[in-house]
Amino acid sequence: MITDTDHPAHRRRSRHSWVSLVAAAMTLSACGGGDDATPASSDPGAGDTASSAPPTAGPTAGPTAGPTAGPVAEASYDPGPAAFRAVNALERPVDVYVRSTGLVEAFPVLTGLEPGAVSDFVAPPEGGSFVVTEAGAGDATCVTTCDHFIANLTATSPEQGLTYTAVLHDDPFSGRSSAFDLWETPDPGQDSANAMPAADPDATLAVVTAIAVTEADFGLRLGGDDVDGCVSPVGGDNVLIGGNQTPAFALDTTRSFTLHDQPDQDCSAAPVGGPFELSGSPGSRSHVILMGSPGALEAIVLPMIDGD
Repeated sequence: MITDTDHPAHRRRSRHSWVSLVAAAMTLSACGGGDDATPASSDPGAGDTASSAPPTAGPTAGPTAGPTAGPVAEASYDPGPAAFRAVNALERPVDVYVRSTGLVEAFPVLTGLEPGAVSDFVAPPEGGSFVVTEAGAGDATCVTTCDHFIANLTATSPEQGLTYTAVLHDDPFSGRSSAFDLWETPDPGQDSANAMPAADPDATLAVVTAIAVTEADFGLRLGGDDVDGCVSPVGGDNVLIGGNQTPAFALDTTRSFTLHDQPDQDCSAAPVGGPFELSGSPGSRSHVILMGSPGALEAIVLPMIDGD
C-alpha cells in the first residue's frame, strides 16, 4: 500500500446482431516537467470446454485518430446482465472478445483497440466472460495455458455490481500484462480498491487510478491552481496516488488539476503531470486513469456509469 439497472448494455437482452460502439473518452497529454487488488474473476477457463469450431476473427483495425478504436466485428448472441469496457493503457493494440461458458463460443467484438483508447461497454452472454487478447493472437476459446490472454473477467460476485472498467497495464511484478478491474456499481461498504465510491450529491468525484504509471514508487499527490496546498482524498488523508490504490477526490464542477511528486507535501513545486481538465456536475463520478511516468504523464478522463 502507498500511504502518507438501467445500464445501456443491460438493455440489450434479446438475441440479435450487435455491433459494439467505441466510447468517446478524452485522452489528455501532460505538460512535461503493485500487485493488483482482487479481480472479478480472471480464471482463464475454469469449468469451460473449448468449442470444436474456432471463432471467426474480426477485421483488423486501420489507423485511428485519438482515443477511437478500429472496426467492430458483428456478433450474434444473447447479452447477459453484466457489462465490461477496456481502457488500453498498454503501448500496443489489443483485441476484445466476449465468450460463453460451458461449451465455449467466442465472439470477436473489437479488433485493434489502440493504446490510449477505450472500448464501449459490452455484455457477455450470461455467465460468460470478457476477454482481451494480444492483437492478432486469435483463439479466444482457450481454456489452458492462455498466455495470449490479458484479461478474462467474469461477474461472479453480486456485491461487485454489474458494471466493470478494466484497465489494461503491464505488471512489473509478474512481467506480464493484466487487467485491473474497477467496479463502478458495487454494493455499499465494499472494502476494496476495486470498488468505486458512491456519488456525492454535492461534489464532482474524481477517482484516480495509477496502476499503469511507472517510476513513481513513492506515490503522487494531487494539486489545483485554485487551492492552497494539496487536495486531500475523500476519507483518507494518508493515501497517495499510485500502485493499486484508487483514491477519490471531491472537486469543483470544473477543475484544472496537477500531479506532484510525493516529497512535495504542499504541491508548490513544479508538477510532474498536468494540468488536466475535469468537467462534471455535482453527483457525477469520473475515472482519471494515469499512464506514463512523472514528467511525461497522460490521463484518460472517463465518466462512470450512474449507479442509480
